[in-house]
Amino acid sequence: MKTKIAIFFAGLFVQWGFAQHHDDGGLKSKKGNFSTELNINPFKANLSLNNALNQVKVRYFIQDDLALRLGVGVNVIDSTWSSGAPYSAESYFISTVHKQSTADFTIGIEKHFRGTQRLSPYIGADLTWGMQSSSQKVTTNATVFEIDNGLLDMSFNPNFPNVRGLLIPNGYTRFGAVAIAGFDFYMAKNFFVGYEFNVGYNRLKYKTPTIESIGENGGIGDLVSNSSVTSFKTSLMNGIRIGYTF
Repeated sequence: MKTKIAIFFAGLFVQWGFAQHHDDGGLKSKKGNFSTELNINPFKANLSLNNALNQVKVRYFIQDDLALRLGVGVNVIDSTWSSGAPYSAESYFISTVHKQSTADFTIGIEKHFRGTQRLSPYIGADLTWGMQSSSQKVTTNATVFEIDNGLLDMSFNPNFPNVRGLLIPNGYTRFGAVAIAGFDFYMAKNFFVGYEFNVGYNRLKYKTPTIESIGENGGIGDLVSNSSVTSFKTSLMNGIRIGYTF
């Protein structure tokens, strides 16, 4: 994989050198253009969606030097797990069904500066909002647990007919505000690479998990050491942006 990435970057620089001699003076994005991009991290040998929230992001240029930003990310998990020895002399079993959905949205604006014929530096700002909800159903010999916005961290002993566990939060709402600085470097018309870094505020508020049980409750601990997390920090977006304008 690392060899493939090295070849890919070599190809980019060859393309850049070729484009130096075939420059029509109109490489940068203009009013009315859309752009989208992928993200590549050569140090981790991976290719992913473009930002730290794994969102699909597009930009729309309302002026030659002014663009609107929109990012959307959705993730849905539906998993099952079971274990046990239901036909042994001391039969036991445990099974879980876990469903989780996450959505993240980003909207922002960026202002581009003159730069050079190929380099387009910019500053901008984003507002981000996200939410996660989850549910879990745990079935054992003696008990059925139904949980909303939480996960049951379980310790199951087949010698005892119940579950001992800790209920931890797994649902939240999130809000953030981010100041951004970055650049686009146009290798050829409509094709650019770039990077971004930011400083921002983020607040994650956990939803209160609820649990209902039928049967013997083996002592489920009540949640959560922290019900919210607030951060203010600088960060680099994860890797090199590779984008196309159309």
